[in-house]
This record gives sequence, structure tokens and C-alpha cells, in this order.
Amino acid sequence: MKNEIETKATGSVVWVAATRKRPGHYAYRLSLVDGSRPWIHCTPTVRSELAEKRVREVALERSKEAFEKKLTAEDFGLKKREAVPGSGGPAKSQTMAEWLTTWGAARRSRGLTSVRENEAHYTKHVEPVMDERHVRDWTSDDMRKLAAALDRKVQDGEIAWKTAWNVWATATRICRDACASKIEALRVRADNPARDVEGPDRGASKSKQYVYPSEFLKFVWCEDVPLRWRRQVALAIYLFPRAGELRVLRWEDVDLEHGTIHIHRAHDRTSETGATKSTKTGHARRFAIEPNLLPLLAAMHAERGEGLVVKLPSERALARGLRRWLWNAKVRRSELHDSTASSRTIVFHDLRATGATWMAVRGDDAMKIMQRCGHENIETTMGYVRTAEAVRDGFGDVFPPLPDVLLRSPDSSEVSGLLSGVDSAILSARNDCGVDGTRTRGLRRDRPAL
Repeated sequence: MKNEIETKATGSVVWVAATRKRPGHYAYRLSLVDGSRPWIHCTPTVRSELAEKRVREVALERSKEAFEKKLTAEDFGLKKREAVPGSGGPAKSQTMAEWLTTWGAARRSRGLTSVRENEAHYTKHVEPVMDERHVRDWTSDDMRKLAAALDRKVQDGEIAWKTAWNVWATATRICRDACASKIEALRVRADNPARDVEGPDRGASKSKQYVYPSEFLKFVWCEDVPLRWRRQVALAIYLFPRAGELRVLRWEDVDLEHGTIHIHRAHDRTSETGATKSTKTGHARRFAIEPNLLPLLAAMHAERGEGLVVKLPSERALARGLRRWLWNAKVRRSELHDSTASSRTIVFHDLRATGATWMAVRGDDAMKIMQRCGHENIETTMGYVRTAEAVRDGFGDVFPPLPDVLLRSPDSSEVSGLLSGVDSAILSARNDCGVDGTRTRGLRRDRPAL
């Protein structure tokens, strides 16, 4: 029959070409609760848009009827479907917990890092509304109840509207995979109960934060901030990496001789062994390093010329640590530390946004910003361009020269040797700050932190 069905068919309705034994006709496929998908052949008719529309209506009605009556392959005179060994199969006896286990494993195998969040969303918000019922039994009314329940939690201040939408995304993805997944053990229904159901209400989008150049200089000059924190903040702003990309950046990715960097991997949060994966968008990017960052990279390379460029704290400590050290450095602008209805406190990812904003303020071409940051959508880049246009006046000089207090090398001659291989034109903007005696004191204090 596969040879008879034309490949241009769409959906579950196909046109079966005429043969010697049978005239041309439409056929549709049903998805039954036991995972069977029998073809149902309609009465021979002329091929037309009206006839196909009618067949689709019949297919939808029969699919609903099949699931309401819990029909299986045996009800259509077919051989009883056997579960695939080791897959758990979409049998009626399968519990929702078992289905979720298979679903989570499938998502992890694809390298998705949101599995833990998905499981928490289901346990805390979805399961109480669905009363532990299997996804095969969910209805559109159930999804409307879930949306209403999320709205109430937002109104009561239990969760933010963005959290409500993340929970809704998890629930709708469960519905979608339950009817359309490529994995047979996950397909347990023919329709999507979330289709045409309005999700929870959206609230005001909170603006991202960025650091002004004057605030950045105050931070990197402050000796009350550990040297490693000043360095990793400088790298995050001047190289525009995501935190997961900076965490696994290695010295072989940094070409000091030609002043370029290659960002092509990210930390795999799903792995307990520190494994890596491709970048968020799956695209590697290579670009020129900001000239004023090259002296710092040369100094760090002299100290440790192999392995990781920088060792970041745990993910939980990144945001808290950043705000703590900004505060110690007297960078206390309220927008960075106080969350409001329209803005949130600064997080480590905002340092990447800071670098993108600085490029836009400098007047860099949008495509250049997009390539360096690895944006997949130009609209994301244009958001930084529009922000830059609004704040450019009085913003300050972006990507300023870094102070020599950051260039703490055990052997200054070693740093000089590395710098000699870098084009002098690239380093022309290097800041040649005077020595005021603070370098030794900072070194004694920061060495334990290193």
C-alpha cells in the first residue's frame, strides 16, 4: 500500500492512486491508544479540495471516537500490537510517571538542558490541576483550567508571569509530544488538547541591565574585589560569551598572535562529568579580540598557558557574587540591585548584554554585533541597537583600556615576550597607569582567592 500512496500527501489524509483492482480514493490514518495506526480507506471518489476537506473532517471525528471508546488494533481486525522491547510501549497500563520518565530521557538525549525545570513545572503546577491523570486523558477544558490556575497564582503574587508562561510551555510541549512525537512510546493520543487554548496572561517585560564604562572601571580598579572576579567580568564584557561558553573556554581557542578568539563549545549542564556541547544556536563564531583586552589575556596566559582560560564559580554563585562585588566596589546604582515591576537585578548574563550594548553605542554594524554575540535572530541584535540610540549621549567611552593592576604575572618578562608577538597597532590603546604602591597589597590579599 505504501507504493500506492502518493508522497505529496499532507497530514493524516492521503490520496491513493488508482490501480487495476481499485479506483482512486482517499485514505486516512487513525492513532489508537495502543499505538497502532491503521489506514482507513474511503469510498472511491473524484479527487478534489472539497472531497479532501470532508475526509479530514471524518478523520477527526473518527479519531475522537476511537480515543473515547479506547479502541485498539483488535477492534479493526488487526493483529494485537506488541510493545517495543525496552521502550515501555504506549500501553493503557502505563502510568503518567512512567510516561514522564521516558519523555525526560528523550529530551536529555537531544541535549536539552531544561529537563529539571520541566519536571519541577509539572510536579508543582501541572500535576495538581490534572489530578495525576495521564496525558492521554487530558482535555481542552483541563488546559483552560491550568491557564486560569496560573493566572490566579500570578495575581496572588506566588509566581511571576514569566514563570507562568514557562510552566505553560512545559504543559503544551507535553501535549504536543503526546500526539506527535517521533518516539512511539510517547505517542498516546491523536489530538493536541492545548491547540486553540489561550495561555496565561502576559505581564510587562522586565528590562535587561548593563554596566556603564565608568562603573566598570570603578569595579576593575577596586582592590576590595578579588582579582579573579575583576578578570572574569572583563572577559565576559569584552568577549560577549554566554556563561556556559566562558566556563569551557580554553587557551587553544585564543590566538594571541593574530588577536582572534574561537567560541565553539558550551558547558553541558545535563552532564555530571563537565562535558561540553555545541553553542546555544549550534553555530561557532570566530572574531577579533578587543585590542584593550589583549594585554590581560597575555598576562593570564603567562600565568597558566593551558587548560581553561578562567574558572567560573557555580551557576548559583554567579549572580549573587556579581552583585556582591559590585556593591563592594561602590557600584550601587539601584537598577542593578533592586528588582521592580519593570526591571530585575543584574545577573552574570547581563555582562554579555553590556558588551553588545557597548558595541552598539560605539556604532558597530548590526551584522557585526550579531556575528560576535552569536544571535540567531537579527531582531535580538536590533534591541541593543535601539537601546544604544536612546542612551548614547553621555554614555562614556566603551571598551576602555584595562588598568595594569589586572596584569598580575609572576614574571613580567614572560608577559612582555607574549605581547611582543602581538601587532603593536592592536595594543596602541593600552592603558599605561602609574604604580601607586597598591599592587603589592592587592596581590597579598587576592592570592588566597586565586
